[in-house]
Amino acid sequence: MVDKKDQDYPFIKETIKERPIDKKTVLRRLAMAASCGIVFGICAVVTVMAFVPYIFRQFEKEAKKPETVQLSPPAGSEFARGTDTQTAESVQPEEEEDADSADHLKNVYKTIWDIAEEPRKALVQVTGLTDTEDLLNDSLLTYGDEEGIVFLKNKDAFYILTTSDELEKAEKFKITFSNGVMAEGTLCGADPRTKLVVVRVPVKNVEEEYRDEITAVTLAPQDDRQQTEPVIAIGSPNGDTNSLIYGNITAISGKLTIPDAEYTLITTNMAAGNDGGGVLLDMDGKMIGIILDHEEEKSCVIRAVSVAQLGTLLEKLSNGEPICYAGLIGTTISQIQSESRDIPGGVYIDRVESNSPAMVAGVQSGDILHRINGEEITTMREYSIRLQSMKPGQQAELTVYRKNPSGEYVDVELDVLIKQK
Repeated sequence: MVDKKDQDYPFIKETIKERPIDKKTVLRRLAMAASCGIVFGICAVVTVMAFVPYIFRQFEKEAKKPETVQLSPPAGSEFARGTDTQTAESVQPEEEEDADSADHLKNVYKTIWDIAEEPRKALVQVTGLTDTEDLLNDSLLTYGDEEGIVFLKNKDAFYILTTSDELEKAEKFKITFSNGVMAEGTLCGADPRTKLVVVRVPVKNVEEEYRDEITAVTLAPQDDRQQTEPVIAIGSPNGDTNSLIYGNITAISGKLTIPDAEYTLITTNMAAGNDGGGVLLDMDGKMIGIILDHEEEKSCVIRAVSVAQLGTLLEKLSNGEPICYAGLIGTTISQIQSESRDIPGGVYIDRVESNSPAMVAGVQSGDILHRINGEEITTMREYSIRLQSMKPGQQAELTVYRKNPSGEYVDVELDVLIKQK
């Protein structure tokens, strides 16, 4: 048997050869592809050139289109109609409570505004002037630009109270009243210890048609303030002119101690501003205090000197009388202090100012003053009133308790020559 592997099939044998590359055909196809690419590129460029300007014009129109600003609600909207169009069912109890609270606050602040409206008409601006010219800017020199208040008005003049340590240098004053009327005033008196200044503006210096518009604040006669009592501050209590602040009294235990006087401080919960000033009002619109601007009394809250204790001093300043000076700095010994420390009552002398009449007379720190010119005194306020009732050049006889070497208090009499501060 013949093996199939050994059989010869010559009729099916063939040789496969690679087809020769036709270079012309390849070049033709490449040329065609390149031509198509160029044509498509040209079409794309033409298309972009045709449509890009149009697109830019559209963007430019959008950019130039004015923006519409609408602050009020659209007409006919729920907000434009207001809450009064809501049905009773749509108002929730919480919303009613919020509305009641808001109305309550509005009523409170309106009440405050109404109380302060009349006293604010008494506010003035005080500018001190001098006839001496400033050679650098060819103008009159000015001393301070303070806020003050008309505290007294009679048929002859308006009396203005302000605080400053510069105005006493002025030779005349320009007063600008709350209604914008300006008038010239003169200095009545100044107290360098409290920095209080009183300026007088004759009624004749104010045009007749405006005189009735200028009012004077009413001074509270009693010194009976209470903690938590509501108060109003007007003037520039926070540093801004013609401000209005509302708060309450937090303390009445502070003291302003100056030579030959001691005043009660009214402390509030209202924030104080730099160079703040003005006055405190009670809820009747009466002036109860003068806001401090003393460096030693700087505080983050508004504090004021009780005006009821300043009556004697304001009278002297208004009448142009000099301030009497002895140079004692003391504090009242309360009954509790007297009993608990077993010391006599009177005015405890904390210190005596250098080169003062009291130091020359021999008054010492630790003495307890209890008599002046034979009249018994128990408080610093009584001492101050008695002292200011005298005149510079007078002799004041002071009687003080002083401890002797055995520790007992004995009377010592000292003659003090009163001077002008």
